[in-house]
This record gives sequence, structure tokens and C-alpha cells, in this order.
Amino acid sequence: MSDKMMEALSEVKSLPIIMLETIVERIQEESLLILCLVCIFPFMQPIPIPGLSSVLGLIILLQGIGLIFNGKPLLTPRLKKIVIPPEKFEIIYKAAKKFSVFTSRISTFKHPVTTTRASQVICGISIVISAAFLSLPLPIPFSNFVPALSIFFICVGLLEDDLILILCGNGITLSVIWMAMFSYYLIQEQWRAWFI
Repeated sequence: MSDKMMEALSEVKSLPIIMLETIVERIQEESLLILCLVCIFPFMQPIPIPGLSSVLGLIILLQGIGLIFNGKPLLTPRLKKIVIPPEKFEIIYKAAKKFSVFTSRISTFKHPVTTTRASQVICGISIVISAAFLSLPLPIPFSNFVPALSIFFICVGLLEDDLILILCGNGITLSVIWMAMFSYYLIQEQWRAWFI
């Protein structure tokens, strides 16, 4: 993945204007997964970035839907025209470079089941769920990081055909769902204790 992604991002980086549409057009093959990775790199840190999670979360959510139905990138005409300033793309590029070294070391268990349609649908559902949580404007540490980590492992796993990484990503998604349900019931109990 490191070679594929870095080569694609280097090509995009040299362009005078970087739009989401340009990233999809230039990368073409596996652009859906690389677009998801580009969108989650700003969240691969414990401190949430205010105002960015909603827009990028929506873009990732649409890619999850695209993966479920046809395996192709899904962007609205308005999202296609979003321009990424060079300084922000530089941050994304540096994060990508850093994590590509990490992923090339951990990606070791290639398996043909990862290329099946069922695997794509399951991974697409996990990406949609994680992106929905990522989109929530919660000022809580790790509120963006945990769903971003799930998306990261799933996308890298699909790019590298690595079953272990895909299972890790889906496992994190399940833990996010469990945490959300636990939080809901905890808040509900506290609400009843205080007001009923």
C-alpha cells in the first residue's frame, strides 16, 4: 500500500489546485479507499479537529456506501469541487508518509477472502458506521481517533488484501457501537436518577 498510495499522492501533490474530484481522477484504481485514507489522516491523533470531522466524515460515509453498492467512489457535484489548500494537503501527505511505513510493516497476512464481494459489503457497512461516529461534533478526546483507526485498518486491509487488518478494523467498529450503546444506557439511567 505504501508504494501505491505515496505514488498517487505525490502525483496529486504536484498539481496547482487539488480538488477531491482531481484525487479520484488521478488515482482511479482504488481511489475510493485512498480517498477515505486521505480524509482520516487529520484524525489520526487524540485531539479532535473542530469543524473538519463533519465534512470529512460525510465524504468517508459516501465512500462506504459506494463500496457497499458498486465499489466506486461516490461524491456529490458539490463535494467534487472541494479544494484542499496546499498547506493542508502537505499535512495529509506527511501523515500518509508516516503511516505508510507503519502499514508496510504490519501488513503480512494476505488472504483471497478479502477480495470477495461479501467482504467489500461488510467493510463498507463498517466504514459507514465509523464515519457516522466520526462526523459527530463531540469535543471529547479520541472521539475522532477511534473511528478513524477503524477506517484506517479496513482501508489498508482492503488495499493490501490483509485479512488480519480487516478483522482489526471491523473489531474496532464493533467496539465503537458497544461504547455508543453503553453511553446511551448510562446517560438514560443518569437522566432517570436526576429527573424521575
